[in-house]
Amino acid sequence: MDLRKFFRSFRFAWRGIFWVIKTQQNMRVHLVAAVTALAMAAWFRLGGWELAWVVTAVFLVLAGEAFNSAIEAAIDRIGREEHPLSAAAKDAAAGAVLILALHALIAGMAVFGPRLLR
Repeated sequence: MDLRKFFRSFRFAWRGIFWVIKTQQNMRVHLVAAVTALAMAAWFRLGGWELAWVVTAVFLVLAGEAFNSAIEAAIDRIGREEHPLSAAAKDAAAGAVLILALHALIAGMAVFGPRLLR
């Protein structure tokens, strides 16, 4: 195993993460929500399964948004002309992020709701 190639792959991954943050408004919105959720988890001193639910939901949404952005960029690279399959792929990717965001919302309500309503 070539360690230089291995560590270089991390540089490419970080470059991709920063590209998504820099170019995608929705990723920045999700990051604000993620920081808020993680700060609330720390504030309420969550542990065990509750913390696992919150952290997993946060990272699933962020990863989903990164995948969505990659799919959109790849489709745009192929061609900017409108095509039903291009629209379907972009819509499906955006829909996947929406599903993940709804999961995060439900998990957040289940974990934080009782604490906030006290």
